[in-house]
Amino acid sequence: MSGHSSGDWLLLFVTALIVIVFVFYLVRRLWNYPLNHGPGFFLDVEVAPGFYNGEGVRWLKLYRTILLAGYFIGALALAAILISGRWFLLPAWAGGTALVGVPICYGFMAYTRAKLGANPPVPTRTVVSLETRRLGDYISWPAEVLMAVIIAFSWALLLTHGDAKVHWGWPVLLTYIIVGLLPFKIGVVRNSYPLPSERAEEHYRWMEAQRRQWLRVQDCVRWFLIVNLAGYALLHGWPAASKIAWLHWLVIGIAMAVWLASVGMLIRGSGRLAAMGRDLRPLGNWSGPFRRATLMMPGVSPWWYGAWCGGLVLLLVLFRP
Repeated sequence: MSGHSSGDWLLLFVTALIVIVFVFYLVRRLWNYPLNHGPGFFLDVEVAPGFYNGEGVRWLKLYRTILLAGYFIGALALAAILISGRWFLLPAWAGGTALVGVPICYGFMAYTRAKLGANPPVPTRTVVSLETRRLGDYISWPAEVLMAVIIAFSWALLLTHGDAKVHWGWPVLLTYIIVGLLPFKIGVVRNSYPLPSERAEEHYRWMEAQRRQWLRVQDCVRWFLIVNLAGYALLHGWPAASKIAWLHWLVIGIAMAVWLASVGMLIRGSGRLAAMGRDLRPLGNWSGPFRRATLMMPGVSPWWYGAWCGGLVLLLVLFRP
Protein backbone atom coordinates (compact mmCIF):
# COMPACT_ATOMS: atom_id res chain seq x y z
CA MET A 1 0.00 0.00 0.00
CA SER A 2 2.90 2.34 0.72
CA GLY A 3 3.79 2.36 -2.97
CA HIS A 4 0.65 4.30 -3.89
CA SER A 5 0.74 8.05 -4.46
CA SER A 6 -1.64 10.64 -3.04
CA GLY A 7 -3.39 10.66 -6.41
CA ASP A 8 -4.03 6.91 -6.08
CA TRP A 9 -5.55 7.37 -2.66
CA LEU A 10 -7.76 10.13 -4.04
CA LEU A 11 -8.92 7.73 -6.76
CA LEU A 12 -9.75 5.20 -4.06
CA PHE A 13 -11.74 7.79 -2.12
CA VAL A 14 -13.72 8.81 -5.22
CA THR A 15 -14.36 5.15 -6.05
CA ALA A 16 -15.70 4.60 -2.52
CA LEU A 17 -18.16 7.46 -3.09
CA ILE A 18 -19.20 5.90 -6.41
CA VAL A 19 -19.79 2.52 -4.71
CA ILE A 20 -22.00 4.21 -2.10
CA VAL A 21 -24.03 5.87 -4.86
CA PHE A 22 -24.35 2.57 -6.76
CA VAL A 23 -25.64 0.78 -3.66
CA PHE A 24 -28.03 3.63 -2.80
CA TYR A 25 -29.41 3.60 -6.35
CA LEU A 26 -29.83 -0.17 -6.20
CA VAL A 27 -31.86 -0.04 -2.99
CA ARG A 28 -33.91 3.12 -3.60
CA ARG A 29 -34.51 3.09 -7.36
CA LEU A 30 -33.69 -0.21 -9.08
CA TRP A 31 -34.89 -2.89 -6.67
CA ASN A 32 -38.60 -2.15 -7.20
CA TYR A 33 -38.25 -0.47 -10.60
CA PRO A 34 -40.62 -2.94 -12.37
CA LEU A 35 -43.39 -1.66 -10.08
CA ASN A 36 -42.88 2.01 -10.97
CA HIS A 37 -46.31 2.19 -12.59
CA GLY A 38 -48.15 0.08 -10.08
CA PRO A 39 -49.25 -3.58 -10.07
CA GLY A 40 -50.72 -3.30 -13.57
CA PHE A 41 -47.29 -3.15 -15.20
CA PHE A 42 -43.98 -4.99 -15.14
CA LEU A 43 -41.07 -2.99 -16.58
CA ASP A 44 -43.52 -0.83 -18.55
CA VAL A 45 -45.32 -3.91 -19.96
CA GLU A 46 -49.02 -4.11 -19.14
CA VAL A 47 -49.90 -7.30 -17.23
CA ALA A 48 -53.11 -8.97 -16.14
CA PRO A 49 -54.68 -8.31 -12.72
CA GLY A 50 -53.15 -10.50 -10.02
CA PHE A 51 -49.91 -10.87 -11.98
CA TYR A 52 -47.77 -10.33 -8.87
CA ASN A 53 -49.65 -13.02 -6.99
CA GLY A 54 -48.61 -15.66 -9.50
CA GLU A 55 -46.28 -15.53 -12.49
CA GLY A 56 -45.07 -12.06 -11.51
CA VAL A 57 -43.26 -13.45 -8.46
CA ARG A 58 -40.95 -15.44 -10.77
CA TRP A 59 -40.40 -12.49 -13.10
CA LEU A 60 -39.59 -10.15 -10.24
CA LYS A 61 -37.16 -12.70 -8.81
CA LEU A 62 -35.49 -13.10 -12.23
CA TYR A 63 -35.14 -9.32 -12.59
CA ARG A 64 -33.55 -8.96 -9.16
CA THR A 65 -31.25 -11.94 -9.76
CA ILE A 66 -29.91 -10.39 -12.97
CA LEU A 67 -29.59 -7.04 -11.20
CA LEU A 68 -27.58 -8.57 -8.35
CA ALA A 69 -25.47 -10.59 -10.80
CA GLY A 70 -24.46 -7.40 -12.57
CA TYR A 71 -23.51 -5.78 -9.28
CA PHE A 72 -21.63 -8.92 -8.21
CA ILE A 73 -19.55 -8.93 -11.41
CA GLY A 74 -18.76 -5.25 -10.85
CA ALA A 75 -17.72 -6.02 -7.27
CA LEU A 76 -15.41 -8.82 -8.45
CA ALA A 77 -13.79 -6.52 -11.01
CA LEU A 78 -13.28 -3.85 -8.36
CA ALA A 79 -11.75 -6.36 -5.95
CA ALA A 80 -9.37 -7.59 -8.68
CA ILE A 81 -8.20 -4.02 -9.38
CA LEU A 82 -7.66 -3.26 -5.69
CA ILE A 83 -5.82 -6.51 -4.96
CA SER A 84 -3.59 -6.19 -8.05
CA GLY A 85 -2.62 -2.67 -7.06
CA ARG A 86 -3.53 -1.25 -10.49
CA TRP A 87 -5.59 1.55 -9.02
CA PHE A 88 -5.18 3.66 -12.16
CA LEU A 89 -7.89 1.39 -13.67
CA LEU A 90 -10.51 2.61 -11.18
CA PRO A 91 -11.93 5.32 -13.52
CA ALA A 92 -12.23 2.71 -16.29
CA TRP A 93 -14.03 0.40 -13.83
CA ALA A 94 -16.55 3.12 -12.93
CA GLY A 95 -17.26 3.96 -16.57
CA GLY A 96 -17.23 0.33 -17.67
CA THR A 97 -19.74 -0.65 -15.00
CA ALA A 98 -22.20 1.93 -16.34
CA LEU A 99 -21.43 0.94 -19.94
CA VAL A 100 -22.17 -2.73 -19.25
CA GLY A 101 -25.22 -2.00 -17.10
CA VAL A 102 -27.17 -0.14 -19.79
CA PRO A 103 -27.14 -2.98 -22.39
CA ILE A 104 -28.06 -5.49 -19.69
CA CYS A 105 -30.98 -3.32 -18.63
CA TYR A 106 -32.29 -2.80 -22.17
CA GLY A 107 -31.64 -6.45 -23.03
CA PHE A 108 -33.79 -7.66 -20.15
CA MET A 109 -36.48 -5.10 -20.96
CA ALA A 110 -36.52 -6.32 -24.58
CA TYR A 111 -36.77 -9.93 -23.37
CA THR A 112 -39.61 -8.98 -21.04
CA ARG A 113 -41.47 -7.22 -23.82
CA ALA A 114 -41.02 -10.19 -26.16
CA LYS A 115 -42.37 -12.66 -23.57
CA LEU A 116 -45.02 -10.63 -21.77
CA GLY A 117 -45.88 -7.87 -24.21
CA ALA A 118 -45.41 -9.39 -27.66
CA ASN A 119 -48.71 -7.81 -28.74
CA PRO A 120 -48.77 -4.33 -27.17
CA PRO A 121 -52.18 -2.67 -27.00
CA VAL A 122 -53.28 -0.49 -29.92
CA PRO A 123 -55.45 2.34 -28.59
CA THR A 124 -58.35 3.50 -30.68
CA ARG A 125 -57.26 7.11 -30.19
CA THR A 126 -53.91 8.79 -29.60
CA VAL A 127 -52.92 12.42 -29.23
CA VAL A 128 -49.99 14.17 -30.88
CA SER A 129 -48.75 17.48 -29.54
CA LEU A 130 -48.66 20.21 -32.18
CA GLU A 131 -46.26 22.32 -30.13
CA THR A 132 -43.08 23.14 -32.03
CA ARG A 133 -39.92 22.10 -30.21
CA ARG A 134 -36.93 24.20 -31.18
CA LEU A 135 -33.46 22.93 -30.37
CA GLY A 136 -32.63 26.28 -28.82
CA ASP A 137 -35.39 25.81 -26.24
CA TYR A 138 -33.66 22.70 -24.91
CA ILE A 139 -30.02 22.98 -25.93
CA SER A 140 -27.81 25.91 -24.96
CA TRP A 141 -25.82 26.69 -28.08
CA PRO A 142 -23.45 29.08 -26.24
CA ALA A 143 -22.64 26.19 -23.89
CA GLU A 144 -22.06 23.88 -26.87
CA VAL A 145 -19.73 26.47 -28.46
CA LEU A 146 -17.88 26.78 -25.15
CA MET A 147 -17.46 22.99 -25.04
CA ALA A 148 -16.10 23.00 -28.59
CA VAL A 149 -13.63 25.77 -27.73
CA ILE A 150 -12.39 23.92 -24.64
CA ILE A 151 -11.97 20.70 -26.64
CA ALA A 152 -10.06 22.52 -29.39
CA PHE A 153 -7.87 24.33 -26.86
CA SER A 154 -7.13 21.10 -24.99
CA TRP A 155 -6.09 19.27 -28.14
CA ALA A 156 -4.01 22.19 -29.38
CA LEU A 157 -2.18 22.28 -26.05
CA LEU A 158 -1.52 18.54 -26.05
CA LEU A 159 -0.44 18.39 -29.70
CA THR A 160 1.95 21.34 -29.43
CA HIS A 161 3.25 21.05 -25.86
CA GLY A 162 2.31 17.57 -24.66
CA ASP A 163 4.91 15.98 -22.41
CA ALA A 164 6.27 12.44 -22.53
CA LYS A 165 3.66 11.23 -20.01
CA VAL A 166 0.68 11.86 -22.29
CA HIS A 167 -1.42 8.73 -22.83
CA TRP A 168 -3.36 9.63 -25.96
CA GLY A 169 -6.08 7.11 -25.31
CA TRP A 170 -7.50 9.22 -22.49
CA PRO A 171 -8.15 12.47 -24.47
CA VAL A 172 -9.34 10.45 -27.47
CA LEU A 173 -11.83 8.54 -25.31
CA LEU A 174 -13.10 11.67 -23.56
CA THR A 175 -13.53 13.55 -26.83
CA TYR A 176 -15.36 10.61 -28.40
CA ILE A 177 -17.91 10.51 -25.59
CA ILE A 178 -18.39 14.28 -25.35
CA VAL A 179 -18.95 14.75 -29.08
CA GLY A 180 -20.83 11.46 -29.55
CA LEU A 181 -23.53 12.37 -27.01
CA LEU A 182 -24.59 15.51 -28.92
CA PRO A 183 -26.56 13.61 -31.63
CA PHE A 184 -28.41 11.76 -28.86
CA LYS A 185 -29.39 15.12 -27.33
CA ILE A 186 -30.74 16.32 -30.68
CA GLY A 187 -32.66 13.06 -31.13
CA VAL A 188 -34.25 13.41 -27.68
CA VAL A 189 -35.42 16.95 -28.53
CA ARG A 190 -36.68 16.21 -32.03
CA ASN A 191 -38.68 13.05 -31.33
CA SER A 192 -41.37 11.97 -28.92
CA TYR A 193 -43.99 9.33 -28.23
CA PRO A 194 -47.69 9.66 -29.10
CA LEU A 195 -49.86 10.38 -26.09
CA PRO A 196 -52.92 8.49 -24.88
CA SER A 197 -56.19 10.39 -25.25
CA GLU A 198 -56.95 9.86 -21.56
CA ARG A 199 -55.11 12.33 -19.30
CA ALA A 200 -53.09 13.54 -22.29
CA GLU A 201 -51.95 16.74 -20.57
CA GLU A 202 -50.55 14.84 -17.57
CA HIS A 203 -48.74 12.43 -19.87
CA TYR A 204 -47.35 15.36 -21.85
CA ARG A 205 -46.00 17.09 -18.72
CA TRP A 206 -44.43 13.82 -17.61
CA MET A 207 -42.86 13.28 -21.04
CA GLU A 208 -41.46 16.80 -21.07
CA ALA A 209 -40.04 16.29 -17.57
CA GLN A 210 -38.34 13.09 -18.78
CA ARG A 211 -36.97 14.86 -21.84
CA ARG A 212 -35.40 17.64 -19.80
CA GLN A 213 -34.09 15.19 -17.22
CA TRP A 214 -32.35 13.14 -19.93
CA LEU A 215 -30.81 16.31 -21.37
CA ARG A 216 -29.62 17.53 -17.95
CA VAL A 217 -28.01 14.19 -17.15
CA GLN A 218 -26.22 14.13 -20.51
CA ASP A 219 -25.01 17.69 -20.00
CA CYS A 220 -23.68 16.84 -16.54
CA VAL A 221 -21.80 13.84 -17.94
CA ARG A 222 -20.33 15.90 -20.77
CA TRP A 223 -19.26 18.77 -18.50
CA PHE A 224 -17.63 16.31 -16.10
CA LEU A 225 -15.65 14.86 -19.01
CA ILE A 226 -14.84 18.35 -20.32
CA VAL A 227 -13.31 19.26 -16.96
CA ASN A 228 -11.25 16.07 -17.03
CA LEU A 229 -10.07 16.72 -20.60
CA ALA A 230 -9.13 20.35 -19.90
CA GLY A 231 -7.38 19.39 -16.66
CA TYR A 232 -5.44 16.65 -18.40
CA ALA A 233 -4.37 19.06 -21.14
CA LEU A 234 -3.22 21.65 -18.61
CA LEU A 235 -1.29 19.18 -16.49
CA HIS A 236 0.44 17.54 -19.47
CA GLY A 237 0.61 20.42 -21.95
CA TRP A 238 1.64 23.32 -19.75
CA PRO A 239 5.21 22.88 -18.49
CA ALA A 240 4.69 25.11 -15.47
CA ALA A 241 1.70 23.06 -14.29
CA SER A 242 3.88 20.43 -12.60
CA LYS A 243 5.23 23.14 -10.29
CA ILE A 244 1.80 24.42 -9.25
CA ALA A 245 0.53 22.02 -6.63
CA TRP A 246 -2.80 23.77 -6.11
CA LEU A 247 -3.65 23.43 -9.82
CA HIS A 248 -3.92 19.65 -9.45
CA TRP A 249 -6.32 20.00 -6.55
CA LEU A 250 -8.30 22.71 -8.32
CA VAL A 251 -8.94 20.42 -11.30
CA ILE A 252 -9.86 17.56 -8.99
CA GLY A 253 -12.13 19.82 -6.92
CA ILE A 254 -14.01 21.12 -9.96
CA ALA A 255 -14.43 17.59 -11.35
CA MET A 256 -15.71 16.35 -7.98
CA ALA A 257 -18.16 19.26 -7.70
CA VAL A 258 -19.57 18.53 -11.17
CA TRP A 259 -19.78 14.81 -10.40
CA LEU A 260 -21.57 15.35 -7.07
CA ALA A 261 -24.02 17.76 -8.72
CA SER A 262 -24.67 15.14 -11.42
CA VAL A 263 -25.35 12.43 -8.86
CA GLY A 264 -27.69 14.67 -6.88
CA MET A 265 -29.56 15.64 -10.05
CA LEU A 266 -29.87 12.01 -11.14
CA ILE A 267 -31.24 10.86 -7.77
CA ARG A 268 -33.66 13.78 -7.31
CA GLY A 269 -34.78 13.72 -10.93
CA SER A 270 -35.42 9.98 -11.06
CA GLY A 271 -37.44 10.17 -7.85
CA ARG A 272 -39.51 13.06 -9.19
CA LEU A 273 -40.17 11.28 -12.49
CA ALA A 274 -41.18 8.10 -10.68
CA ALA A 275 -43.66 10.07 -8.58
CA MET A 276 -45.09 11.90 -11.62
CA GLY A 277 -45.62 8.71 -13.63
CA ARG A 278 -46.80 6.45 -10.83
CA ASP A 279 -50.39 6.22 -12.06
CA LEU A 280 -49.77 7.06 -15.73
CA ARG A 281 -49.40 4.68 -18.66
CA PRO A 282 -45.70 4.13 -19.54
CA LEU A 283 -44.51 5.89 -22.67
CA GLY A 284 -43.91 3.56 -25.59
CA ASN A 285 -46.15 0.91 -24.03
CA TRP A 286 -48.54 0.77 -26.97
CA SER A 287 -48.38 0.65 -30.76
CA GLY A 288 -49.86 3.59 -32.61
CA PRO A 289 -51.47 3.39 -36.03
CA PHE A 290 -48.19 4.28 -37.76
CA ARG A 291 -45.54 3.31 -35.21
CA ARG A 292 -44.73 0.20 -33.21
CA ALA A 293 -44.04 0.34 -29.48
CA THR A 294 -40.35 0.99 -28.79
CA LEU A 295 -38.08 0.75 -25.78
CA MET A 296 -36.10 3.83 -26.73
CA MET A 297 -37.51 7.22 -27.62
CA PRO A 298 -38.17 7.49 -31.38
CA GLY A 299 -35.12 8.94 -33.10
CA VAL A 300 -32.71 7.21 -30.72
CA SER A 301 -32.06 4.13 -32.80
CA PRO A 302 -30.83 1.05 -30.90
CA TRP A 303 -28.56 0.37 -33.90
CA TRP A 304 -27.02 3.81 -33.64
CA TYR A 305 -26.62 3.39 -29.89
CA GLY A 306 -25.06 -0.05 -30.42
CA ALA A 307 -22.63 1.37 -32.99
CA TRP A 308 -21.67 4.17 -30.61
CA CYS A 309 -21.06 1.71 -27.75
CA GLY A 310 -19.11 -0.53 -30.15
CA GLY A 311 -16.84 2.37 -31.04
CA LEU A 312 -16.32 3.09 -27.36
CA VAL A 313 -15.38 -0.52 -26.65
CA LEU A 314 -13.00 -0.49 -29.64
CA LEU A 315 -11.24 2.58 -28.30
CA LEU A 316 -10.92 0.98 -24.86
CA VAL A 317 -9.31 -2.06 -26.45
CA LEU A 318 -6.96 -0.08 -28.71
CA PHE A 319 -5.78 2.24 -25.95
CA ARG A 320 -5.78 -0.20 -23.06
CA PRO A 321 -2.93 0.49 -20.59
